[in-house]
Amino acid sequence: MTYEMKITGISIFLLEKLYNTDKLERKVAYMRTLPPHTTGFTLANLLDTNGYRLIPSFEDHDLKHLLLGYAYTMPDEIRMQAYLIGNGNFTWPCLVFFLSLLWFYPSSWRHLLKDYRQGRRSPSILALSIDDCMELPLQETICRYGRSHIISKKKVVVTGG
Repeated sequence: MTYEMKITGISIFLLEKLYNTDKLERKVAYMRTLPPHTTGFTLANLLDTNGYRLIPSFEDHDLKHLLLGYAYTMPDEIRMQAYLIGNGNFTWPCLVFFLSLLWFYPSSWRHLLKDYRQGRRSPSILALSIDDCMELPLQETICRYGRSHIISKKKVVVTGG
């Protein structure tokens, strides 16, 4: 297991111990009941397919993976953070995560300026939450907030049923 994966795992463990995860589990259970074409159903399916769960204080992170089309790989995680910084996310977790992963994955550097610029040109998703769009059709949410021209090229599972 790599160093950054250990730190991520420890961080998730601590967040789950500090915060009650029942509310998040109920949210995902509700999203599984939504129609297959919705953002919420697709996000729940994405979490289930990858063996993930919503993380307290970071519950909208996977929504951003879904809408922006970044895969669940460390290089794509860095690229997504560059996009989010360009989009106005100057929070310390975003910046620290970006800078630490940047150190471990110099091969991602060539994409970062492009991702940053895309984030600057895109509608802000800083305050976007799962609750805002879970019942909306996935394609509508992607058209409004995502990078729909890139979705089909990525390894993110966006099947609806």
